[in-house]
Amino acid sequence: MRKVLAVLSAVVLFQTASAAQAADISFGINVGGPPIVISQPPDFLYPPELGFGVAVGVPYDMFYLSGNYYVYRGGGWYSTSSYGGNWVKMRPREIPFELRRYKIARIHAFRDREFHSYARDRDHYQGKYFRPGREAREERREMKEDRKEQHQEMKEERKELHQELKEQRKDEHREMKEREREERRDMR
Repeated sequence: MRKVLAVLSAVVLFQTASAAQAADISFGINVGGPPIVISQPPDFLYPPELGFGVAVGVPYDMFYLSGNYYVYRGGGWYSTSSYGGNWVKMRPREIPFELRRYKIARIHAFRDREFHSYARDRDHYQGKYFRPGREAREERREMKEDRKEQHQEMKEERKELHQELKEQRKDEHREMKEREREERRDMR
């Protein structure tokens, strides 16, 4: 009976997909709640009590921790490696300890206190601040410098190797000349 139901389900699904394709209809399925849309890189402040970044100026409870972004929304946690990326719903055991340590209301209190300090005098803010776009530029610059250094090192290594090969050929050439002279002497 199960096999018959499975086959019938597959046939119905195939026919539905074929009909949708023939009519040029597209559809999407959203599992895990409404989409999370962030158009600009958010600002993150780091309240010292928390030890991770808390976003300000976005309509979500968004956090930055260990290179990943997290959102608490509708009673569930979502994560991604890019603030504008594909958000994936997390199981409770996948949520980092740092995020589970405090209730969301307590995190809000720490965030709000830190934001008031930041908002009073942004130019002289003493706390830790992070904005994804800036880090990416710095990271690209560092990667470019690293590639430049690696290229220079490889160039120097090739130059040294070339010099060693040149010396080796000279030595071989001298030895060959030396042998030829000895052979000529022996022939006399």
